[in-house]
Amino acid sequence: MSTTVGTSPTSAVAQTVRRLGGGGPRRIAESAGLVVTHGEGPYLVTDDGRRLLDFATAMGVAAIGHGNPVWSEAVAAQAKKLAACVLHTPEHAAYLDRLAGVLPVGVDRVALYSGGAEAVEVAVRLAQSVSGRRDLISFSSGFHGKTTGVRFSGGRFPDEQVSLGVDWVHSLPYPRCEEHDALTYPECAEDGAGALAELDRSAAELEGVAAIIVEPVLGTAGNRPPERGFLAGLRALCDRRGWLLIVDESITGFGRLGRNFAVDWFGVRPDILVLGKAIGGGYPLSGVAASGELWDASLFAQPSATSSSYGANPLACAAGSAVLEVIAAPGFLDHVNGTALRLAEGVVALDRESPYVAHNRGVGMMLGFDLLDPATGSLAGPELCLRLFRRCLDEGILIVGDVPEVRLNPPLVLTEDGADEAIAALRRALAG
Repeated sequence: MSTTVGTSPTSAVAQTVRRLGGGGPRRIAESAGLVVTHGEGPYLVTDDGRRLLDFATAMGVAAIGHGNPVWSEAVAAQAKKLAACVLHTPEHAAYLDRLAGVLPVGVDRVALYSGGAEAVEVAVRLAQSVSGRRDLISFSSGFHGKTTGVRFSGGRFPDEQVSLGVDWVHSLPYPRCEEHDALTYPECAEDGAGALAELDRSAAELEGVAAIIVEPVLGTAGNRPPERGFLAGLRALCDRRGWLLIVDESITGFGRLGRNFAVDWFGVRPDILVLGKAIGGGYPLSGVAASGELWDASLFAQPSATSSSYGANPLACAAGSAVLEVIAAPGFLDHVNGTALRLAEGVVALDRESPYVAHNRGVGMMLGFDLLDPATGSLAGPELCLRLFRRCLDEGILIVGDVPEVRLNPPLVLTEDGADEAIAALRRALAG
């Protein structure tokens, strides 16, 4: 049943955010023109009582849904005991022990922080410190944060990069898989050979490469997986060249692809793993995982070198432990894989049926497609994207779709019935 987007973007809440918030307000919030008061499992609830399936999940943060009882009870209980402390706490030790049980082999020591960009900066500095080299190679359309150094990764802000003289961050093409849809991607046999060859050639012109940083699946660019064998080839090239491989799993980690981490799905060994978003279930938490050998050989081996005012606080550790309790529960990842398959089938069908949908793609619960303008066959422009995005809201689903490169990041607790509900809503919203 269709409803109407009711809360005006000129509401008192929006006006206060615009008036007092630094910088521009969130684009998707302005596009939606809604005020959300709370969430219930896979749904968001607006101030006028409407329920929206949340396929944005705060860009992947709310992976275990809203108001999850395991998480809510753990955070509330810890908040009554101790929220911050500079001394050792049982919560910190318990969380590290639990986290070590799910991390890939070889990256079992973790420094904890409060935001993804902070963790990326530490990962890069760790690689530079250990290697004695400074160049960082990233990939086009990748996104690793908005802080001083890493904001230039992925080829972003090139004019500013030149004017500020940041000459050690580089960007090269990412070999997107263009031949497979969300159902057939596991069959992809392409290996990114062209991108790897260009990387090898370009690196020869640099003074010294410390590390390669890569998203296993491009998130901000529209949930785009690489050619299936690319990451394995990248691992082999790093081994041959003596580079460290930083895998940024801020989005893909903690069950998003139906495995604990994307490196498990792709069968690739990272040297440094960046953790974020879903790791805290909504509480600010991030981390950098690496081997003890790397940590001990770096400047971070000094006392307090990895410390952060908020990192490893007991409240964050309690939240992180609760997330692990949810995703490590027997059968949970099987459930994720089953629901992901149901969604993929629906998205592939939607691609066939809707004149607005093309190039469906993705892996696990990280799906996407492009919005087209049927009149031109090209990517939809801003006005059409906004109209289709609001149609989706009218039909009861929030997607990251006020841009043509749509992202679907549903909560991992979504049921197969919920998947059917979501596809039905998208079918109604995107009908010709």
